[in-house]
Amino acid sequence: MELSRSTRISKLEENIARGFVWLFAGLTIIILVWIVGYILFRGFYSRQYIPYDVLPIEESVIPLEGTDDQGLRIIVNKKIKIRDLTESQLNEIYSKRRRENWGFYTRQDLDVQPFALKAAPDSKEFADAAARAVLPEGKEFSKYTSFVSGFDEMADMVAKTPGAIGFVPSDYKGSLNRVKTVPLRRFSVFFSPGTVKIEKNKKLQELDQEKLQRIFQGTSRNWLELGGIDLEILPALYLYNDSFTEQLEDLVSVGSLEESGIPVFTDKDKYFDYIASTPGSIGIALYDEVHDRDLPSVPVIRKETGPNLTLSFLLEAPSRSGAWGGISYIIINTLLLIAFTLLFSTPVGVAAAIYLVEYARQGPLVRFLRMGTETLAGIPSIVFGLFGRIFFVQILGMGIGFLSATLTVTLMILPTIVRTSEEALSAVPGTYREGSLALGATKLDTIFKVVLPAASPGILTGIILGIGRVVGETAVLLYTLGSSYELVAGPSSPARVLSLHLYLLFSEAVSFDRAFATGTVLIFIILIVNRMTTRMIGRMNRMSGK
Repeated sequence: MELSRSTRISKLEENIARGFVWLFAGLTIIILVWIVGYILFRGFYSRQYIPYDVLPIEESVIPLEGTDDQGLRIIVNKKIKIRDLTESQLNEIYSKRRRENWGFYTRQDLDVQPFALKAAPDSKEFADAAARAVLPEGKEFSKYTSFVSGFDEMADMVAKTPGAIGFVPSDYKGSLNRVKTVPLRRFSVFFSPGTVKIEKNKKLQELDQEKLQRIFQGTSRNWLELGGIDLEILPALYLYNDSFTEQLEDLVSVGSLEESGIPVFTDKDKYFDYIASTPGSIGIALYDEVHDRDLPSVPVIRKETGPNLTLSFLLEAPSRSGAWGGISYIIINTLLLIAFTLLFSTPVGVAAAIYLVEYARQGPLVRFLRMGTETLAGIPSIVFGLFGRIFFVQILGMGIGFLSATLTVTLMILPTIVRTSEEALSAVPGTYREGSLALGATKLDTIFKVVLPAASPGILTGIILGIGRVVGETAVLLYTLGSSYELVAGPSSPARVLSLHLYLLFSEAVSFDRAFATGTVLIFIILIVNRMTTRMIGRMNRMSGK
């Protein structure tokens, strides 16, 4: 049967409307998946670009001057999550007057405990050479350095002392299974003094692997191309050993440096003289040799990747404004805030809804109360924060702390719980109440044994919305909770929760990687809470026969 023209137009309009609905629904889902996916990716995967004063050329054995072909191996305790050390970092660890912390290098809140070899008659030559290798010229061991009399004792003390670092000779015959050997990076990029001067507001600031490849492959001929001044790029090299040559060839993606056309010196003094006197020249040499000759150098950016959200991040206590350690205390603080906020807000909110639905006379006053509740539910959270700061913190004298924050957040989510609970109670059919009363139950029994169980899915929905707002709240807590990253110790303790910690990590530029990891944990907490509550609502619906 042929459709009429109006019917065809109606069908066409319906299809167009359905298409727009699917289009916008699909775009919304794609945007949400992209946002959440990006946060989760950055949360689990760390990607940092860190400037170093040395190249990523590693030496597992450090040659020692003044010894019979002996070398030095740096060993650390296995708990230390470090891939390698730079020469300047090693110098700082052994010579600083204050106690060094591994947090500066690995973000672990762990004091450094350096060990060195006591100079004995049979090991004085090695002990002196090792001291020259790990200390800056003219410096002595710090007062925190512990001395041992032998290499077996050194390995044993490093293995059982958290945060320990030490060294053994390269031909050490004992077992190193209980410690970790850490390679050292000692080679810096350096220039002629005129290469890195400021000219026409231009100066070479830093290099990375891509720029080094362009320099040594010859694809960049002028420093202007790399952000420097108008000078021809003139690379030169001194090849220290085979390992250095192989790693440098791999770094700059050159098959053979000796056949690349780059000048290669065999005399080190002539090499340094050439670089120092030739404008536009660039070379690579040992960090201490460059600084001893007072030649200019620039940082080299290294891309470092790895896992971001780790078990240690979840279990360790935070330190240094969250830059070191983990977020264990902050997770506990978040859960405590949720628990106490719900403890205060749920009974009050549900009781208020019961009164408005079951007892209050539906007149102008009740309508005014409903309007006030709806208005409060839409007020920006920062207004509640200001109120909490003035009323709880200052007028009542509670101070900035956990109790002030909990009461303020309770007031903030109370209107949501009241309105959703009221709607859930109003949706319960009147026949439920009539049947219960007809069977002889009192009004109170009817409310608690009939109405509330039937309305519980809707009430739980309101509680979920309240939890979501508590978990994601920042503005209120800035004014009432404080920013301490310690564990809550009492009602007046200032603290920090996940959302506030995330905000502070971003706003203070402490660590973007840690901010994304914190955001990932926050997302999982919300998903877990929502999943548990959804299952509870489903079970209640089945029990009530819905």
